[in-house]
Amino acid sequence: MKKALALLFALLSGGYLLTIGILPDPVPFIDEGVALIVLVKSLGFLGIDISRFVPFMSRKTKPGKTPESSGQTIDV
Repeated sequence: MKKALALLFALLSGGYLLTIGILPDPVPFIDEGVALIVLVKSLGFLGIDISRFVPFMSRKTKPGKTPESSGQTIDV
């Protein structure tokens, strides 16, 4: 049931993103950014990871930003 719901959300948000320039805004209170996040999250639930193509949704951290990645130990 959860996979069917995720597939439905992926289809609806993907269809919404495909009709951005062709049709007038079908649902004016849903922004394209919200539709993109819904698409990425629902496809991620289905096992398709496209978050690496969306810069603000990647989980990678830049090296040197955290103490764990730089090898430093901080004692308090």
